[in-house]
Amino acid sequence: MRTVFACFDFKSPELEVEERNYADVHVALARQLPGLRQYITGRLRAPSGERPPYYRAALLSYDNAAEAEAAMRKSPVAKAVAADGRDHMTNLRWLEMDSEIIVPFDANSAGRQFLLMAAGFDLQVEKAGFSDAASAEQRYLGEHTRIARRLPGLRHYMVGRLVEANQQKPDRSRMAFIAFDDAEALRAAYRSPVGQELIKDEEATIANARVYRIDATRQL
Repeated sequence: MRTVFACFDFKSPELEVEERNYADVHVALARQLPGLRQYITGRLRAPSGERPPYYRAALLSYDNAAEAEAAMRKSPVAKAVAADGRDHMTNLRWLEMDSEIIVPFDANSAGRQFLLMAAGFDLQVEKAGFSDAASAEQRYLGEHTRIARRLPGLRHYMVGRLVEANQQKPDRSRMAFIAFDDAEALRAAYRSPVGQELIKDEEATIANARVYRIDATRQL
């Protein structure tokens, strides 16, 4: 698949007004993008004692890069979505990735709220004992995802390899997204034996991680 992960702030300090416009106009328009397979929106949670780096985020997935290009840069709906974004959004961070869904959402989960953890990262190569980046990638897709998909309470799991977008190279190589019912379910999953195994594997194979926690709604 081709997935877009976008983070942004609102231009106006009148957040209630901006939230109404976002739900009633922007999200309603984006849901009409042709070929859209999955659409998640949410507000970022602040790290302890800090402000979140962005106010909101959105995750949009298509069958492939050509479908994403046609929908988001060439369709009439895309022009309306972009116009609303220019009017209401600022500090936009736009990432694209070749992605795959490891654990799909339940069929009836559209409209439900989740705690989504999004992480961008690199894979360790020499320190982890791999001969090259391809070996690290193969090990991540084979072993790390095998562990993570067994996390208790996991509702959704997607991984992706970041690609150049809008003539900008990504500052990390990969992203992963995991969804749980709420923050307590996420904490319980990482306290479990599988979670402890995953933490050890992350320490051995993952570097330069940037993590976002998002109170998310599955729109589609």
